Amino acid sequence: MLKIETKFEMSNSWLKENVSRPPFCQSFEWEEILSREGKDVERLAVFDDEKPVAMALVEYHKLPFGWRYAFCPKGPITARSSQPTVHKIYEVLAGYFKNKKCIFFRFEPMANWELGTENCELRKTVDINPRATMILDLRRTPDELLAGMHQKTRYNINLAQKKDLRVSDIKDADLFMTLMKATGQRDKFRLHQVKHYHEIIFSPLAHQLTVFYGPRPIATAIFAGFGDTFTYVFGASDYDHRSLMAPYLIQWEGIKMGQRYGYRYYDFFGIAPQKGIKSKEQGINDYEYDVKHQYAGVTRFKQGFGGAYHEDPGTFDLIISPWKYRVYNWLRRIRRMI
Repeated sequence: MLKIETKFEMSNSWLKENVSRPPFCQSFEWEEILSREGKDVERLAVFDDEKPVAMALVEYHKLPFGWRYAFCPKGPITARSSQPTVHKIYEVLAGYFKNKKCIFFRFEPMANWELGTENCELRKTVDINPRATMILDLRRTPDELLAGMHQKTRYNINLAQKKDLRVSDIKDADLFMTLMKATGQRDKFRLHQVKHYHEIIFSPLAHQLTVFYGPRPIATAIFAGFGDTFTYVFGASDYDHRSLMAPYLIQWEGIKMGQRYGYRYYDFFGIAPQKGIKSKEQGINDYEYDVKHQYAGVTRFKQGFGGAYHEDPGTFDLIISPWKYRVYNWLRRIRRMI
């Protein structure tokens, strides 16, 4: 008999024991970040008798008419031994969210199992977090890592190392926001709220690296370390100094930082998904993607570092109230047309 509990103090240790490359956005530290932002969050653990078989950190989002939905980034996480009961886990989660007055449950599973329930419709929706990434195995020497990179990437790292650049690991949210705002305007992407970046930067999860040219910061990046994985989360750079190749240097320094802290993998967190293939890992030489995808530019950059391609299923909506869900999508379409 499956049941849900809302207090699970062993969340981090359970994640690390039950999944390879556990996502940092399901960690206790990420829960603290969202809570300090004022988000409505809740941690759920699904138990089979006395054994935890799944866990989900969820955010509740308000909708018109007093409705709301629950969102689970990069989860729920299910125990390796619970794969045959995954559909039952989603059944009990759907019942829980129905009682919480949610009209749907949005989630990002890490495996392409049989998803959904007998009583609720499942629908693929627009991805919230990127479903495709490159994973670099850090259990190699620096020389071996460099040898696995594209020749141009190695050249640009070497070029940056010959310049008068200095790398700092001091956390500085103001510096980060100055470069991030300039990068967002240049590349035409919308930023999160300043408080979101601030809470991440000063979380125990996060590490910041900044490249200086003289006194001037010209590139900065935020990394999250959790479980066995060191993840590149955000990056920004000064376009006027692009010839110095600081973004290549900061990635290389991030990779070496991950090694120093004992992480097994380096996650580039976000590239264009491969054409026509789901949930597959392979080398960069076999990877083809849509050159018009919004992540195409960063994909070319990240691809050069020699990681293995990995893709999760993406973002889904488990529909709890079909007619309310139809109204919700109708209102979204109207808003996009205005």
